[in-house]
Amino acid sequence: MATRRNNMRIGITGAHSVGKTTLLNALRSEPFFQDFSICNEVTREVKELGFNINEDGDDTTQLMIMQKHIVNIFMHDNMITDRTALDCLVYSTYLNARNKIATSTLTKINHMYSRIMPHYDYIFYIRPEFDIVDDGVRSIDVTFRDGIVDLFEGFISESNLKVHVLTGSVRHRVETLMKTVGAQ
Repeated sequence: MATRRNNMRIGITGAHSVGKTTLLNALRSEPFFQDFSICNEVTREVKELGFNINEDGDDTTQLMIMQKHIVNIFMHDNMITDRTALDCLVYSTYLNARNKIATSTLTKINHMYSRIMPHYDYIFYIRPEFDIVDDGVRSIDVTFRDGIVDLFEGFISESNLKVHVLTGSVRHRVETLMKTVGAQ
C-alpha cells in the first residue's frame, strides 16, 4: 500500500445527484483512508436544522453552508469531504441570479471561497451520468441541476483550480481517485 503524506485534504464536488455521497461511502472502506476524517455533505446538515436548500436556499442557508466548509477545511488534517466551497459558490451564484440571495451575500461567499479553495490538495468533480434519484432531500428538477452543472463547468474552465474529473462506475471512480492521490 502507498504511503500517505500528512495533511491531505480531498474534496468531491459537483451538482446534486451525481454520486458524490455514493463515492464517499465507497472510499470509507478503503484502508488507505482509514485515518481520514470523512465529512458528510454539509447541505444535508443545514436542511436537518430546518433551513431551506436547493432552489429555495437563501442568504442564511448559503452562509451557514460556507461556514461549515470553513470548519471542515481547518479542523481536519486528513479529510475527504462531500462537497467543497466551490459547491457553495456555484449554488449561491445560481440563487443570486434568481434574486434568492443578495449580491452582498454572494460577495462574502466569493471572498470566503477564494480563501478556502487553496487548502484542498485534490478536487474531484463528478458530472451527471445517471438519472436523478429522489432521496427526499435534494431537488429532482432536471432544469435546476442542468443550470448548476453549467455553472460548475464555467467556474472550472475559467479558474486556476486543478480539478480531476471522475466518470464511470463507482468502482472506477474509486480507483481513479486512489491512483490520483497516490493510494495505489
